[in-house]
Amino acid sequence: MAKKINKQTVTLVRVYTDDSNGHISKTLEQLHERGDVIGTTIFRGVAGFGDQGHIHQSTLLDISGHLPVVIEFYHKSDKAEELINFIHEQIENAHIIYWDVNLSFEHLD
Repeated sequence: MAKKINKQTVTLVRVYTDDSNGHISKTLEQLHERGDVIGTTIFRGVAGFGDQGHIHQSTLLDISGHLPVVIEFYHKSDKAEELINFIHEQIENAHIIYWDVNLSFEHLD
């Protein structure tokens, strides 16, 4: 089988939020079911602060419900816009950045 390299332009979406309110698992499930997203990664920070200026950080003994979380995925531009609007409905005070990127991936013939 020959490997073929596919290239396309997609929109990379990065959502900044925290892990309070239990919305992370729900959002992940919704992206999977509703969005037809190829892949999503969720990063949990060990410390950070938001627009209110309060520093949140973890220690070895506590599990904070307000640690920073980044949800990242990519999709075709029109679908990404739809998902961005959906995320704003699901996550209160989410900060979302997005931009077009070049995607390169292997495909087996």
